[in-house]
Order: sequence, then structure tokens, then C-alpha cells
Amino acid sequence: MDRLEGSLRSAMASALLLAMSMLSESVEAEEDYRITSDVVLTDVRVSPVKPSGRAEIMFVLENGSAERIRFGGIAVTGARRSRIVASLGNGATTTLDSVPVAPGEVLSADGEALWIEVDGLPSPPGGMIEATVKFGTAVIPFSLTVSRESKPSG
Repeated sequence: MDRLEGSLRSAMASALLLAMSMLSESVEAEEDYRITSDVVLTDVRVSPVKPSGRAEIMFVLENGSAERIRFGGIAVTGARRSRIVASLGNGATTTLDSVPVAPGEVLSADGEALWIEVDGLPSPPGGMIEATVKFGTAVIPFSLTVSRESKPSG
């Protein structure tokens, strides 16, 4: 099972980079979020928003705890839908209910092999998006600082 998860993570990374290269408006955040005393989200980024209102959230999750956790995704307040997406390769993807993260393991949702896909991402008033991170049955709220900037055309 761990070998399959590793393959899924690697394959998922390619798909998001391709999707990100086709976007024109950028939403981005580069902050660290301490979700619990032992679980930290770092390198949190939100892709440019597609005309359809879809965006991807990428991050690194560090499980510094002594127990296995089950990452259940990130939900964004005001968005229509949010889900964990994994690339299977050759443009195929699948949706995951959760991803196990062992003690000491780092989960990289880098946008190629694994990412959070958000439909209907709201325009952030004051640059803040309210979100929740799900771990097993726990739901932890946090604010995601973002900025919108137009990429030069041409």
C-alpha cells in the first residue's frame, strides 16, 4: 500500500504543473501554519484561478507527532467544492478521501502528484481565505493569506 501511495504522489505532481502553466490570474501564499503542536503546513500556495473558478492548493505537511495521522483535505469557506486529487499518470486523476501520514513523514502536495482542487474559489477580501484542515475526525480552522496578481500578457 505504501508503494502505491508513493507512486500516486509522484504521478500527481506532473498534472498540476501542466494545469498551472495554463492559468492567467495568480493567487499565492507562502506562510507556515502550525495546525497542532506537532503538525505543520509549510510552503502553502494557491494556483492561479482558472476562468472556471477552479484553483489548486499545494503545501507540505510535516507530521512531527509520534502517531500516524490521516489527512482528510482542506475545505475553503465559500468555495463550492474542495477535494484531494492524485495523479495516476497520462493525464488521469483520482479523488482520495484521505492520505495517511506516518510519524516523522513529510507529505508533499506539490501539485504534480497530489493537490487540493477547489471549485468556486472566492475572491479573498483583504487577502484572507478561511479554510479548515481535516485530520481523521478533527477539523482545524485556519486563515490562508493570499494575494491576487495578474501575470503580464504576451
